[in-house]
Amino acid sequence: MRATRITRRTLVGGAGTVLAGAALTTPAHARLLTGARGIGPGEFLDGVASGEPAPDAVTFWGRVTTPRPRTAARLIVAEDEGLGRVVATTVVPTSSGVDHTLKARVGGLRPDTHYWYVWQSATGMSPVGRTKTAPDPASAKAIAIGFSSCQRLTHGFFNAHADAAARDDLDLYAFLGDYTYEYAAAKESGGAADELATNDLASYRAKLRFYRADPYLRELHRVHPTVHTWDDHEVEDNYTDGRNGHPFASQRAAGYRASFEWHPRLSVPGDRYRLYRNWRLGRHAELLMLDQRQYRRADQPEAFLGRAQMEWAKASLSGSGASWKLLGNPTMITMLGPNGPLGGTSFNTDQWDGYTAERDELLGHIGAGGLQDVVFLTGDIHIFFANHLPVDSRPGSGSPIVATEYVGGSVTSAGVPEWLEWLGNGAIKTINPQFQYVQGARHGWAVLRADANELRVDYRASDITRQGAPSETIASFVQARGANRLEQTAGTRGGDAKVTRAGEAGARSQVGDALTRRRDAEARIALSGRAQPRLVEQAARRRTHHDDRSPSRRRAA
Repeated sequence: MRATRITRRTLVGGAGTVLAGAALTTPAHARLLTGARGIGPGEFLDGVASGEPAPDAVTFWGRVTTPRPRTAARLIVAEDEGLGRVVATTVVPTSSGVDHTLKARVGGLRPDTHYWYVWQSATGMSPVGRTKTAPDPASAKAIAIGFSSCQRLTHGFFNAHADAAARDDLDLYAFLGDYTYEYAAAKESGGAADELATNDLASYRAKLRFYRADPYLRELHRVHPTVHTWDDHEVEDNYTDGRNGHPFASQRAAGYRASFEWHPRLSVPGDRYRLYRNWRLGRHAELLMLDQRQYRRADQPEAFLGRAQMEWAKASLSGSGASWKLLGNPTMITMLGPNGPLGGTSFNTDQWDGYTAERDELLGHIGAGGLQDVVFLTGDIHIFFANHLPVDSRPGSGSPIVATEYVGGSVTSAGVPEWLEWLGNGAIKTINPQFQYVQGARHGWAVLRADANELRVDYRASDITRQGAPSETIASFVQARGANRLEQTAGTRGGDAKVTRAGEAGARSQVGDALTRRRDAEARIALSGRAQPRLVEQAARRRTHHDDRSPSRRRAA
């Protein structure tokens, strides 16, 4: 999708007449509504995003940079890229209390349809974004989902995101954890130096601004609807429940709050930071996103998902009518380590290996219930894996395979050295028969396609030391309905989606340059606000369109 430039003058000419959609802001934003008199001044320096797609609704995100503690911006949603056929518009209030982020959920939309949107302030326009609603639950169309994790900006360029943004076939993109990294670090093979160590609300917010300065990540958010679950690095490496006072409850709350502010998602009433939710995508796919951090307890193998989430996951799997039941799984469920007849030895008890009671319960539920075509989509481990999942994983147990797992490597975070790859998949399968494929030296993302007959997964990778390096498919897999087994189809590309070179997806500017420009603009806005507050406010009043604030022109989603 090419970037469209819309000026404030051309937009206002076509935006004030039609409102077929509906909008609902977050509770934190909605409380500000009574004080928002039209839209205020500000610039949109952090891109745009959309997410949580339903057949008739999408959540839209933006952020306005302004010296004002409170302001508002107008969201405009249209059926065309030029924003000539407007279907919804609403004024969304914001304040420094929510980091000047903007959120609205727009309903009344058509299933499986692209829409374009823009945020408008009194003095500026955001980039034009594109989103897509989910297919109707009865739709038989094939579904395409991208997924990735572990995007450490100091380790390389986010070429994977450029590659994903260039595709025209994705229905949804899932971030499976480690969206940011909490510590400061020098630049290594690419990307940018990170000077920000995070431990409070201000620093977590600054970290998210730093990551969103990356042009490829911004482009991915601009053109595809997304969902996100966190792992550890959004707060602190390998944390559990604050045992020994680390991290403190206030630090966890700060990390969670900043994450919710900066992603296109709404809070669940009465459960502010609940992430586990399910997203139905037509007849053939349902995605259950899991949270494996905020409910776990140290040294308690029965407390990983937590009881409420476990019961929800089991009920959702049993009740799903989708052909393929997918779980967005931040940490690997397959045992990481050698696995012999008498039991295995795990190298990583921070994943499901440290909470075997819940793993046995979930896989046992899948097996005992006769559930077919359950697939785990996994992050965290920085290695591409493809795995078979029996209830009892010990060799010779005779336990049937009840699910499969696809681990999508890492966007940039370090995996295993090249020499380890020389072992080959044959030797690795001998070490652990669950492993069907392992590749830890490459970096990228994964794309899944699901239809009535089969599921296909491609692993794509690029040279992360070169910005804009093209991506290639390094492995492909196919899984037939009812088989609960995967087969590797080496050397095949898979699919008919239009794919362009990664460097063509968005801005080619260096990450460091993009961050510098953003900081300069923010400083300029702050200086302008101190020098001319009355002049800016008067200009905002003159540019406000009263019709778009009228309650009669909005209805609840």
